[in-house]
Amino acid sequence: MEHVDELIAGHALRALSSEDEERVVVHLAECERCRMRLRETEAVAASLAYGVPQVAPPPELRGRVLAIAEPVVAAPAVAEAPAVPARTRPRRSWWPRFAAVAVPAMALALVGMLAWNISLRNDVSANRDNLATGAAVTLPGVGNVVAQTDGNATLFANLRPAPAGHTYEAWILRGSAALPAGVFKGGGTVELQLTRDARPGDRIAVTVEPAGGTQKPTTTPIATSRGV
Repeated sequence: MEHVDELIAGHALRALSSEDEERVVVHLAECERCRMRLRETEAVAASLAYGVPQVAPPPELRGRVLAIAEPVVAAPAVAEAPAVPARTRPRRSWWPRFAAVAVPAMALALVGMLAWNISLRNDVSANRDNLATGAAVTLPGVGNVVAQTDGNATLFANLRPAPAGHTYEAWILRGSAALPAGVFKGGGTVELQLTRDARPGDRIAVTVEPAGGTQKPTTTPIATSRGV
């Protein structure tokens, strides 16, 4: 049976053509191996929100958009001019004056939004490439770990701040050994590059340790993954 490994990541991110999408769906109905890989890949896809840097639009962009949308109200005249028959009163169109200001401003706003969107798409594309070449494991209640084929592993975590005087510490569990792999404070989304390579079969754990971390776990892990 020919598997569809090269299309699994795109399917998880809903980024395939209709033809490739149909091919994957048909194959998944018959292949438990690829269904398992899809579940792993979808777990990584859920962590993309942690991996993509939060990018704020330029401050001036909001002002430009609001300026375009805000109506301009003319001040009342001090004295009314003599009445002119309606059929002879010249009608002054507001559109040319509005367009002369609004169109260039809208063009600048669109350029700014386009640049912002391209930046976000590039970040997502980079994460999608990692997704296609890595394996994902879940740390229940903590987040996910993405392990690349070269051993590099990244922890995506979302935890409340560690207690005062303490820190969170990641561990590589290799057989009976627990190897320290980095510390973090928590308090929101965290992307931590583990300081040790993850080998096939290693598990990842997170504990709460004294500030600065320790060389051996002193508490029970708050989460432990299955083997990478």
